[in-house]
Amino acid sequence: MDPQRLGLSGAGLRPDAGGARSLDEARVSRPRLLVTGAGGFCGEHACRYFSEQGWAVTGVVRRLPEAGAAEWAWLGLIDAVAACDLGSRAEVEALVERAAPDYVLHLAGANAVGTSWGDPAAVLQSNVMGTVHVLEAVRRLGGGESLIAPSSTGSNLTTAPVPASKCRVVVAGSMLRFPLVALGEGAAYRPKPPHPYSLSKTMQVLVAQSWTSLYGMDVIVAEPSNLIGPGRSGGLCALLARYAAQVERLAALGEPAPAPFRLSSRTELRDLLDVRDAIRAYELLLRGGESGRVYPVASGQMRSLGEIADAFSALAAQPLQWEVGDSDAPSPEPVSCEGLASLGWSARISLMESLRDTLEAARQQ
Repeated sequence: MDPQRLGLSGAGLRPDAGGARSLDEARVSRPRLLVTGAGGFCGEHACRYFSEQGWAVTGVVRRLPEAGAAEWAWLGLIDAVAACDLGSRAEVEALVERAAPDYVLHLAGANAVGTSWGDPAAVLQSNVMGTVHVLEAVRRLGGGESLIAPSSTGSNLTTAPVPASKCRVVVAGSMLRFPLVALGEGAAYRPKPPHPYSLSKTMQVLVAQSWTSLYGMDVIVAEPSNLIGPGRSGGLCALLARYAAQVERLAALGEPAPAPFRLSSRTELRDLLDVRDAIRAYELLLRGGESGRVYPVASGQMRSLGEIADAFSALAAQPLQWEVGDSDAPSPEPVSCEGLASLGWSARISLMESLRDTLEAARQQ
């Protein structure tokens, strides 16, 4: 079944593909889930998984794909696809009002550390204001009553809206945010984010938790580690898989091997988690997580870059060549996933299985 294709017009959202079920028809008895960033690596897996689990899924993309685009064939598995610029408050509010979700999985946003240095404003706009727009649109679902709250001085009373929406939102943050320090009286605090991307993800968490404390919204933050697995990822493991597949293809054609793949070092450590395990964690949080809480989503095992390179060497059908740098960049600390474990979650997909699937997907490209 082709998904209903939604675009934005002056009056809000409009269906523009015939023959698909309407959103009203899709709402019968199934939980309605809005997935932002549906066109991304994690978003594609999320749309596939939740559709298979019986959710009524609306995937949100920046632009509708061209009809017949092979890489977007999976969109036929979900109920609807919507084009929306999350930087536009009006567009987001129109989308959320039309879709009327029971749940939102907010995966959209900028996720490249390197490019954040050149355009920090764009990263902040995407990760912070995009999140604000989603939360505000959800908060306004169904209108709302008003309460009287004291002002900051305690001398006046101000009116603050109470959300009528019961929609739960899970915001995908990042373990690359920097820690905030509680200060004593008169203490000075200088934030030291390692890069603008980290700043944006830290602010995103503050926004998500603030909308819970300020407005009573049902918002949860999930902080995944380095997600790997088959699909359109730009991460290290995906790059390694494409390199290995390229070496194999060139060897089959009798052509010279490409230049060696450069690793920053063999000793840096990473927590690697298969994206499919992360999606299962997100479902548990949507169904049973604690509102206002931040949940790390990780394997709990630190792997060296050398170990990852050796794994690809073992999986590849041709020898791989490496150029190893001497980077002494600090490795992240391992994290505990006790919160998710209490909900019954644990990682199921081994590192080798995930890398094998990633390489096989690269071979098919």
